[in-house]
Amino acid sequence: MGRSLALALILLCLAISDGARILGYFPVPGTSHMLVFSALTRALAERGHELVVVSTYPLKDPPSNYTDISIAESMEEYLKAFTDVNLYDYADEYIITVPFAYWLEAKNITELSLRNSDVQKLLKDERGFDLVIVEDFMCDSTFALGHHFKAPIVLISSMGGFQWSNEAVGNPITTSYVANSVLPFTSKMNFWERLVNTAFKIYWDIGSEIFYFPSQESLKKEIFGPNVPHVKDLRRTASLVLTNNHYAFNQPRPLVPNFVEVGGMHVKPPSKPLPKDIKEWLDGGKDGVIYFSMGSNLQGKLFPEEKRKALVQAFAELPQRILWKWESESIPEQPKNVKVASWMPQQEILAHPNVKVFITHGGLLSAQEAMYHGVPLIGIPVFGDQKLNVNRAAMSGYALRLDLKNITKESVLWAVTTALNDKSMLAEAQKRSKIFHDQPEKPLDRAVYWVEYVLRHNGAHHLRSAALDLNCFQLALLDVYAFLLIIVAVFVSIPIITVKKLCCKKSSKSNLAVTGRKKKQ
Repeated sequence: MGRSLALALILLCLAISDGARILGYFPVPGTSHMLVFSALTRALAERGHELVVVSTYPLKDPPSNYTDISIAESMEEYLKAFTDVNLYDYADEYIITVPFAYWLEAKNITELSLRNSDVQKLLKDERGFDLVIVEDFMCDSTFALGHHFKAPIVLISSMGGFQWSNEAVGNPITTSYVANSVLPFTSKMNFWERLVNTAFKIYWDIGSEIFYFPSQESLKKEIFGPNVPHVKDLRRTASLVLTNNHYAFNQPRPLVPNFVEVGGMHVKPPSKPLPKDIKEWLDGGKDGVIYFSMGSNLQGKLFPEEKRKALVQAFAELPQRILWKWESESIPEQPKNVKVASWMPQQEILAHPNVKVFITHGGLLSAQEAMYHGVPLIGIPVFGDQKLNVNRAAMSGYALRLDLKNITKESVLWAVTTALNDKSMLAEAQKRSKIFHDQPEKPLDRAVYWVEYVLRHNGAHHLRSAALDLNCFQLALLDVYAFLLIIVAVFVSIPIITVKKLCCKKSSKSNLAVTGRKKKQ
């Protein structure tokens, strides 16, 4: 026993001594984002690597080889402004305005993080880093960290990946059946949806050239100096892209080797017991339990009053128990079969066998957790990628969609009774769960493998796609199609011109003959 322990300690020390020094830089202040990123950084630390992580949400119990640099103080003003906004007002937002928030807020968020005093000290770190992992969302100027520390860079997205993630490694951008993350389309788009999807990409690309890249380039020069590649070129230096995606939830699509889907890497089996009061509530639900949560950003107190009353009235008529995430100890006119709490251990709740339906805002993490546990969904999407997520789940057959504006007592009762009694929804949810679980390795293990792969192969430049060396016209083969069109035009025009000339000659001879006859007469 003593020898085994000693051997384990020796192996652990060797693992730590051989570990890499990795910088994780996640400037966007989003709790759901960090749930994904911290799953990876913690796992890398447990593998013996030294982690230095910049974020708004430090780990509560970091490993000894894990250093958090908190930028929460720098983000305080931004977070306060964000919490004062009623996100439910964005349920009917025009899609065309969405990119403007991205273009206008990006520099503010990135600059607040980079000008943080502790981050400024970090930039002078003489030990350097073997690898830099950066969030791929509204912060292209931070990609200069790889150039600054002369280290390979890995981009990671807490979502399924926006269009620009593909551009980092030359992954195909197929707007014919891969919808933009903020559009409510699925992979089965009709002509008009394909037209909107393609036009929206072009619109976003042009707007980025005008509003986004200049501001990011300016910030990059201020922080990192003038002798750094342009932000658009920095994106193309990425060795690897990790996206929170999986074909069990999103539809299959072509991927280059260094564009890796690790969807659901934050999901795990229940690791701790449920709080006593919640466990008793779930255990006592003989007719089943409906779990209701609108996520961490959509606060219950801001829920439209008319819609809240409709939900309360509908729940009061159900035999099932309701477990509702709500930011207070009670809800006005709260029925006896409803229990509320400001915080819920969601993954443990969804794992409970008495939970029959999950009413959700349609956030990607919540949808993945429900799929992991095979629970049917009722989606009430509000903003971001929520409409897309709910529509995909509904198209697959394990979810129903309720628009916020259409919530009434009757519509809620219809949705809940349908989800409870439609056996096909449960069957599809369980089927998707089996597909999600049936992987050669866990998503988190896959993410760790590919990060270490980049380390082992000094940036893994052999995975670089030749698509990165082509401009947009060459990549779309527009030059080739134009040349072929010219060839076809030439081959088609030759006989036409020849025929016209022959006809002209015949016509000319005929005219001469007629003229000659007239002269003889």
